[in-house]
Amino acid sequence: MARKERIVELDAVRAFAFLAVVYQHVIGVYMRKPGVDEMTAFLYGKLFHLLKFAVPAFVFITGLVLFYNYYERVNYPGFIRKRFTEIVVPYAIWSLIYMAWRRDVTGWDVSTLVGVVQKLVTGSASYHLWFVVMIFQFYLLYPLLLAGFKAAKQRLSGRAGKALAVGAAALLYAGLMWVSARYLPAHPFRFDAAWLDAYLITYRDRNFLFYSFYFLLGGMVALALPAFRSLLQRRWPYLLAVFAAAYAYIGYELVRDSGGFLVNLNVATSLKPSMFFYTVAQLLLVYLLAVLLTKRDSRWTAWFSMIGRNSYGAYLVHALVLTYVMKGLNVWEVTGSTMLGSVFAFLLCSAASIALSYGLAKLPFGAWLVGAAEKKRATAPGQSERQWKQAM
Repeated sequence: MARKERIVELDAVRAFAFLAVVYQHVIGVYMRKPGVDEMTAFLYGKLFHLLKFAVPAFVFITGLVLFYNYYERVNYPGFIRKRFTEIVVPYAIWSLIYMAWRRDVTGWDVSTLVGVVQKLVTGSASYHLWFVVMIFQFYLLYPLLLAGFKAAKQRLSGRAGKALAVGAAALLYAGLMWVSARYLPAHPFRFDAAWLDAYLITYRDRNFLFYSFYFLLGGMVALALPAFRSLLQRRWPYLLAVFAAAYAYIGYELVRDSGGFLVNLNVATSLKPSMFFYTVAQLLLVYLLAVLLTKRDSRWTAWFSMIGRNSYGAYLVHALVLTYVMKGLNVWEVTGSTMLGSVFAFLLCSAASIALSYGLAKLPFGAWLVGAAEKKRATAPGQSERQWKQAM
């Protein structure tokens, strides 16, 4: 299969998403610092909402890239072998590193090995590794997801039918979010089978079904990239209005459900209906920003490409980097628990994580540690200049 050209704006979206993840985790650290007053906590909460697009953005990119490259056919054995090497192997190595660093592994008896396997399967070796377990399910099940998508597409005729199908899918997904955020916490519902209960209830935040809409949205975009870019540029005022209204509402929810301005960031979960509608609007605006920033080759494009190519390795290492960044800042008493301190910690952690991932990738066995950088030829932005002009 001939390799297609890189969709260059995806590097910018990856970069935005990675940086948003880092700042979310920095905020989590600073919210636990002593002396955080209500107003600072509220501002952190509002900023946290602005960063919550990150995981849905990564899922959206995964769907877009897979449908873009493997819509016509997929050689599953080679496909999954490549993803296992580039995703699962680095994940497993870093999971073991985090377990050893936290001294979760103290011997090699049966109970310890069972615990190691459980942490690997559930993504619980460190607080951020759940994402890898969730995202890999889309690769593992891609042929089934693709077949379902194609079957649905064949049964739909006309623009109205397709729009109705997307609306129905959105409503179904919003219903799933309601079940996750409202029904399950209020009802002690459990499955008899322990594995099913774990997958659908206890660890539902890493179940691919709970992020499936973003994946399928990415797939739809992959099949109509020029038209999608054009639509975003024509309809951005409406998107901005929806985003602003949704942002105000989830801010109200944050204060209401936290019981005051000393907010609880757990309220800002992505797995609830209001955050779903908000995230879709924000994700589309983020994509538009990426298109505009990478429309022509520039220094921005080069930076985004570098961050995007190294984002997976940087994601794996950033939790460890953040721990030592915070130890250094606490020892030196740099900016205390202020908002400025969080910005400083974010910049240090982001830069160090990218640099570490970049350096590890240069080693002979670097792909085992940080995955393999894609080697597609870049274009700005899309498959060809002709397509870009047509989209305008």
